[in-house]
Amino acid sequence: MSATLDIERLSEFFGSCPVCSIPGKIFPIKERFHNLIGPRDKDNSAYVTETIKITLQTHLNEPAGDILVFLTGQSEIEKACDVLYHKAEKIDYRHDVYDSSVEGLLILPLYGSMPTDQQKRIFLPPPKGIRKCVIATNIAATSVTIEGIRSEAIQRAGRAGRTSSGKCHRIYSEEFWEKCMPDHMIPEIKRTSLTSVVLTLKCLEVNDVIRFPYLDPPEERFILEALRKLYQCSAIDRVGNVTDLGRFIIEFPLTPNLACALIKATSLGCEDLLLPVAAMLSVEHVFIQSGVTQKQKDFENSHKTLSEMVGGDNDFATLSSIFEQCKSSDNPISWCRKHAVHWRAVKSAFSVEKQLRDITHKLKQLKNFPLESHDTSKNELLRRCLCAGFFSNVARRSIGRSFCTMDGNGSVVHIHPSSALFGQETNLEWILFHSVLVTSKIYVRTVCPIRYEWVKDLLPKLHDVDAYELSSVAREEITKEELAKWESREQTKQNSEAHEASLKKMQKRNDDKSISDARERFLHRKQQKLQNISAQQ
Repeated sequence: MSATLDIERLSEFFGSCPVCSIPGKIFPIKERFHNLIGPRDKDNSAYVTETIKITLQTHLNEPAGDILVFLTGQSEIEKACDVLYHKAEKIDYRHDVYDSSVEGLLILPLYGSMPTDQQKRIFLPPPKGIRKCVIATNIAATSVTIEGIRSEAIQRAGRAGRTSSGKCHRIYSEEFWEKCMPDHMIPEIKRTSLTSVVLTLKCLEVNDVIRFPYLDPPEERFILEALRKLYQCSAIDRVGNVTDLGRFIIEFPLTPNLACALIKATSLGCEDLLLPVAAMLSVEHVFIQSGVTQKQKDFENSHKTLSEMVGGDNDFATLSSIFEQCKSSDNPISWCRKHAVHWRAVKSAFSVEKQLRDITHKLKQLKNFPLESHDTSKNELLRRCLCAGFFSNVARRSIGRSFCTMDGNGSVVHIHPSSALFGQETNLEWILFHSVLVTSKIYVRTVCPIRYEWVKDLLPKLHDVDAYELSSVAREEITKEELAKWESREQTKQNSEAHEASLKKMQKRNDDKSISDARERFLHRKQQKLQNISAQQ
């Protein structure tokens, strides 16, 4: 099933069920720990230099055979390839190598965003006398076995013994292995958004998503955060029940935010505007990047030209334009290469768009699917539909070129340099973004300008509910009458407040303390109710 699966944990979850193991063929592997990285060097990036040294030593001192090197990402890989290439050029193969049959080194990078034709080069046998060196991300640990060559680390070592005996060099020390490397990777459910998971459970009539027996239970605060986000996009109501919109959303293989925007467009009869955007946002690595400075500048100029074709002020429109231009091209592969766009990503988007179109067509046939009319321009309509799904990703300009998010956290963010709007910040008041990238600053990516009036009625929904109220636990502790009175008070309160007053409450945080406080309030309310019943008896 998986080379990295925690078998004991899975067996225990299913009542200590028996385990059937099928061993794979593997040749002997000699493993060696190097003392180049220890526990104190955990955050040190010098390991790339050490990796290059070991690679060269292996090339010079080992018999013929290929080398597979693991690094963490595209930038590291391309820089390592450049350094290794220049060092390999200086080798005198008449005197410097242990094996006289080795006459050269073929260096090949491998990472997920590479064009397919370049990735295929790693499978081609090298010329006679040439040693192949593949420098890869973990794509080579899980997806391929290249001829010649604690869970993740063990799996990577296994690559060295698939087709013949091999050696595995670990640049870290044995102490680092014991103290700094966990036995297994953190489960995905504990490190990604739970909105789709929680909505799926709700649609399966699993109401108590907090006490549900997960294989790897996520923290309660993350479940409550997912409930809050689902309420914000109206996928669930105030007591946590799935709405019609929530059942429409679950039909799409998209995040709830993106599905909500697409449903809004379908309701307005303009789904053709959103379908290409939704498809392009669902795939990775649309734009080709390079770790080589000059190449990257050329790529960025190509990307800038693409954005200028649609006005240069809307990254979502740029994605839609790429989709349409590539689709209408006589030679889409050549078009992508010319504009520094990944053909494989756009090709996947074509498939996703067709799937989404079929779903929207099916939903429009339902009697309870809402249909609306509009009288606005396509440019405005696209952004309004995006606001329907991504109003939690809205930010207002703050000081200088920075913006302040309106999600209650009040985070200071900056437009990412890859955006068409980078450099235009002083001309913007409100923006909507698709994703966040945290480096030395917090950057927002895929951005477009919006108007406050498009989101002013939606923003208060980010702050008018305690996340704990949406859980089934809370629902057990209050009566319908109490809930109705509470909703009435809340509605009166909202109607009496101006929209600007609502914005002032945006600093409120839905953190661990607020969740704990909410729990205490409900338990106190329940205790009072029980005391009243006892007094009446």
